[in-house]
Amino acid sequence: MQIIFNTLIFSVLFFFLWDVEYSMVPSIRETWVWNKEGAFGTASPKLGEVPTQTLNGYKIGDKFYSFSLGKSSQYTDPNFVDFALLGKGYIEYQKIGDSVNFFSEKGELFWNKDINSYPRSGYFASPVLYLSGDNNTVFLMDVSGNKLGKGALHGRFLTDYDFDKKGNGAIVLFSGGELYRVDEKGNTLFEKDLSSEKPGAFFKSISLSPNGKLALIHFSLNQKDFFGLLDETGELEEEWEIQNVYTHKLYFAINDKAKLLVNFPDKLSFQEKETLLWEIPKQKKGGVYQVSFVYAGGFVYNLENEIVFLDENGIELNRKSIPLDETPIRLFPGKAENVFYLETKKDIYQFRYFP
Repeated sequence: MQIIFNTLIFSVLFFFLWDVEYSMVPSIRETWVWNKEGAFGTASPKLGEVPTQTLNGYKIGDKFYSFSLGKSSQYTDPNFVDFALLGKGYIEYQKIGDSVNFFSEKGELFWNKDINSYPRSGYFASPVLYLSGDNNTVFLMDVSGNKLGKGALHGRFLTDYDFDKKGNGAIVLFSGGELYRVDEKGNTLFEKDLSSEKPGAFFKSISLSPNGKLALIHFSLNQKDFFGLLDETGELEEEWEIQNVYTHKLYFAINDKAKLLVNFPDKLSFQEKETLLWEIPKQKKGGVYQVSFVYAGGFVYNLENEIVFLDENGIELNRKSIPLDETPIRLFPGKAENVFYLETKKDIYQFRYFP
């Protein structure tokens, strides 16, 4: 009788409440992991994108592992490899030389061209930025090595660039203030000379928001450092002074609502535009390279061997510890909105955000 009664109660509740929307607590979950050296991983998640079909591959030692092929290809000095993380195939090039090879996802030599510059691929296949040896010119090409759109971006020494997380091109910054925003076909969305309004400034760092409509720049002027917020036309909306002077690039991330996470070598800072929301001093000063990443629901940063996941308001959602010998790490987006990846020296992890 008890079983019948319980079943009846459950059926009644299910009938009346099955379509009620419950407020779920946002969370970050690790949904897949791949060992790079052993070339094996856990089963693909039942929901969301399949990592082995989404990811291009990875470098380990002097080899490039292709997920499409399911095996590695070896390259030897003086050759280097560059590839789009969410594209197919890879580029083989020499830092001193003019021969560039592209291998298809099947590992076949697709083309060879004389290109006297070295490639920097983003998340998707286009555009590929080819940097000149003096860093004063960036050539825009597609995955086939053909000229795209504007063709070339000129400035006074390239300092930083960022790729659109949804595949809509890139933003390129030169130290002299020359700024270019291009789409995936290499066409100019806007072009600015920031030094015209700030003569004598040295421009160091830049980051795009996930929707590609906001950009944050870091520059020095009169022995002071500043942040500047740019809108989708490249106009400077706001600027504010940074407490200290940093002679190098800074690593920061900005979301679509102009909230930003800055991973300074000596502290962590979470802001809404120029308003400081919280700040954490670091007990041990880090190097120049620090992790600061934005995803659909928030931010991620590293603090020594701790990977910390935040929501969009800077509230901690989760942490993951990794061995120090697996650093440095990097994070990059997936093709699905709520998916992103963490790559260490030994492993690749997929994470999914549940809002």
